[in-house]
Amino acid sequence: MTTPTYTMDANEVVVGTPNGPGLYLAPAGTAPPADTSSAWPSPWSILGYISDDGPTVGQNTNKQDLTPWQSIAPIRSVITGREVTLKFILWQLNAQTLALYFDTDPPTPNADGSLSMDVRTDQSGHLYAVGIDSADGDSVLRIAFSRASLSDAGDMQITRGATVPLECTLTALEDNGSLATILVGSASGALVRTPSGNGTGAPAVGNGGSKPASKVA
Repeated sequence: MTTPTYTMDANEVVVGTPNGPGLYLAPAGTAPPADTSSAWPSPWSILGYISDDGPTVGQNTNKQDLTPWQSIAPIRSVITGREVTLKFILWQLNAQTLALYFDTDPPTPNADGSLSMDVRTDQSGHLYAVGIDSADGDSVLRIAFSRASLSDAGDMQITRGATVPLECTLTALEDNGSLATILVGSASGALVRTPSGNGTGAPAVGNGGSKPASKVA
């Protein structure tokens, strides 16, 4: 195994523009694409427009310090909990987004697109797979949770002159020791990642290749 050499590499500095739709949802246990150049296959579904803040990945670690009688400083810290979250604000109102926000079964829309949905007390705790797809030129970042549930939802503020927001936070759940899968690589499948020259994320000509998936446990 070759040990990588890390340098000051501007090609590794990327901006967080969406790669196509950029945000996907699927049934729990659905695997993400195996690399950064493959499309998101069915049953991955596009979640639609989100706020210009984009998606936010968060982490939280709980630990227990072990401090002996003989010292005022800990000699060891034991990790007792780890949490990885994904937060975003959906802008589209449809059966999929409303069911996700209210953590209930998605309704079946009528032929004209209208729908009726009950928020029930016996339908919470839904599990999902969720994925982010971001690109800067030929450089792609993908993050996916294979098992996640809604852990928080922000207020739905209905205001004149503004979109109706559906703020959702999904928390990753363990899936055979893994919380998340991270893919960094090229959109074209070449050997060198090339970000956009002007920082807009627009495609650039490059020679990049997808790095292996990194799993967060």
